[in-house]
Amino acid sequence: MYSLLHIHLSRMLSANLPGERGVTREGLAGLAPRLEGIRARLAEMVDSDTGTFANTFRRDEPEKVIQLAESLRGQFRNLVLVGIGGSTWGTLAIQAALCHSGWNELDTTRGDRPRFYFLDNSDPEALNDLLESIDPAETLVNVVSKSGTTAETAANFTALAGHFRECLGDSWRRHFVLTTDAGEGLLQRIGREEQLPVLDIPPATGGRFSLLSAVGLFPAALLGVDVRALLAGAEAVTRAAIDRPLEHNAVLQSSAASWLCYTDWARVNVLMPYARALRYVANWYVQLWGESLGKKVDRQGQVRHSGSTPLGALGAADQHSLLQLFMEGPLDKLVTFIKVDHFPRPCPIPGTFASHPEIAYLGGHDMASLINAELESTAEALRLEGRPSRTLVLPEVNAFYLGQLFQFFMLETFINGELMDLNTFDQPGVEAGKILTYGAMGRPGFEAREADLADRMEFTGD
Repeated sequence: MYSLLHIHLSRMLSANLPGERGVTREGLAGLAPRLEGIRARLAEMVDSDTGTFANTFRRDEPEKVIQLAESLRGQFRNLVLVGIGGSTWGTLAIQAALCHSGWNELDTTRGDRPRFYFLDNSDPEALNDLLESIDPAETLVNVVSKSGTTAETAANFTALAGHFRECLGDSWRRHFVLTTDAGEGLLQRIGREEQLPVLDIPPATGGRFSLLSAVGLFPAALLGVDVRALLAGAEAVTRAAIDRPLEHNAVLQSSAASWLCYTDWARVNVLMPYARALRYVANWYVQLWGESLGKKVDRQGQVRHSGSTPLGALGAADQHSLLQLFMEGPLDKLVTFIKVDHFPRPCPIPGTFASHPEIAYLGGHDMASLINAELESTAEALRLEGRPSRTLVLPEVNAFYLGQLFQFFMLETFINGELMDLNTFDQPGVEAGKILTYGAMGRPGFEAREADLADRMEFTGD
C-alpha cells in the first residue's frame, strides 16, 4: 500500500481564522457536482491513448528514455541541458532535490554520473562561461524544445553545435541528444539530417506539464535518479484523485479550496517550501500556474483576465524578506507551505556557547527540528492575523514523493482551469512575444514589428 503526501487545510477554513476569512465546508460541498465531472474527465485522460501529463506512467516512452540513458552511462563527464521554461525548470527541480548540493564538485558523491550544467537564457555571458568550463570531448548536450524554434534554445543549440563541430569534427554528433515534439518539427528534421538521437514529447503534453516525460526523465536518468519511482509517485496521486471518495479526496478538496480562495480574494498564490532541496520546485510551479491560468478569455470567448499571480519563496530564508508583506500587507495571498517530515541528516546543534542564553537554548536541538518549528510558527502567526495558508507534508524528499508533489500541482492546476472554464494548456500571450522576437531577428516569414508609441520617453543619462 503506497503512502501519500499529506495536505493540511485547517488553516484555510474560515471557522479557524479570525474574521472568518477563508473557505467554508459548505462552499466545498457545493462544488461536489462540478468536481465529480472533473474527476470523470481526468479518468478519461488517464485511460486514453493520447499522451498527456495525466497518463505518463501508462506509456512506453519512459522505458526508451531509461534504455538510452543507461547506454550512455559513464561516457561523459558533463551533461549540459539546453532549453527554457517548461523545458528546464522541472529538470532543475529534480536535480536540486535528489542530487547532492555539491554535485559538480564532489566526484565521490557523483560516481560515474556527469556533472550538470544548463543554459536557459540568451544571456551571452552565460554561454561564454559555460564554454570556458567544459571540454566538448567529455560533454553530452541535451537540447529540449517542444517546438524546436524557441529563439533562446535555438541560439544556444546553434552555438554549441558549431563549437563542438569546430573542436571535434564529425564526431560532434555523438555528443547531442534532442528532445522535441513527435512529428515533423525542426528538431526532428535536424535529428534525421545529422543522425542525432531524438526523444519524443507526446504532442498533447504541454511544455510546462512535460517534466515527467522525456523532457525531465532523460536528464534525470543520466544523473542516476530513480525515474520509475518518480512515475510511481505521479501514478499514486493520480489514482487517489480518481478513486477516493470526494469527502476523503485530498487532491480534489485542496484544489477546490484554492479555487474558492481565488474567487473571493486570493490574487497572489505563494508557494514556500521549507527545504533548500525544493527551491526550484517553486520556480517550476510559478511557470506552471501563471502560464496555465493567466488567460484573457475563457472557453466561451468571454473576456475574464483570469488567474492569480504565483510567487515562489523559500523557507526559512524568506521569513526575513517576504513574511512582513504576507503578515501585514494586502489581504490577497494564499500561502502554501511545503514541509519535509524526515531529513536523513538532521544535523545536531551542539551547546557551543552555553554561557550565552540568547543562543544556548538551541543546544540539544537539531537543524531539522528548527526549520520545521519555523514553518509551523510562521503558519500559525499568519492564521492569528487572519491570513489563510495550507501545508503539504512530504514524509521525506525522495523520487517517489517528489513525483507525487509534481503531479499534485499539475492536477491542481488542471482542476482550477476546469473550474475557471479555461484552456489550461495554451499560452497565447507568450506566443505573441515569440512572434515579435522572430521578426526582430529576421526570421523568414515574420515581419519585424514595432509598437506604435505616440509618446516616447527616452533618457540617455546625459
